[in-house]
Amino acid sequence: MWKISYVLILFILAVAVQGCSKKKDEKENTETCPITNYFLKADISNKTWCANTTLFANYAIVMTINGISSSGGTLTLELDDVQTGSYQITKDRNHILYTDPMAVGYESTNDNPGSLVILSNDSATNIIQGSFNVNLRSPLTGNLEVKNGSFKLFYTE
Repeated sequence: MWKISYVLILFILAVAVQGCSKKKDEKENTETCPITNYFLKADISNKTWCANTTLFANYAIVMTINGISSSGGTLTLELDDVQTGSYQITKDRNHILYTDPMAVGYESTNDNPGSLVILSNDSATNIIQGSFNVNLRSPLTGNLEVKNGSFKLFYTE
């Protein structure tokens, strides 16, 4: 009788665990991204990331865009190209740096360039909008995929 009870309990646990597991392709949302006029967001390792704590942009020598999420991750774009058009993201030009919540840094590389599209840059209102996709690299942990990146920001000069 005990053997049947243990088998029944194990079967029920196995069914429960299987029913709660996520599909392999299912995207896991980890950040709450409030809808606002200005944003910086991306899918990082198939999880939604957004700057929902701090967000700013400054245009001096390059356009620096920085955001911090409530989970502790930071994303910084240092854009050399700010006119409407398509550009490469590398270590030397249009550099991107992501620091995860555990303080592991990832950056764009010259040998695997990403893509940046500046959709608009209104210098009268100081509002820039664009999108990006890139694979970042950490010397400690390897590659990190960043896709569906987008931003729309007011910047200071």
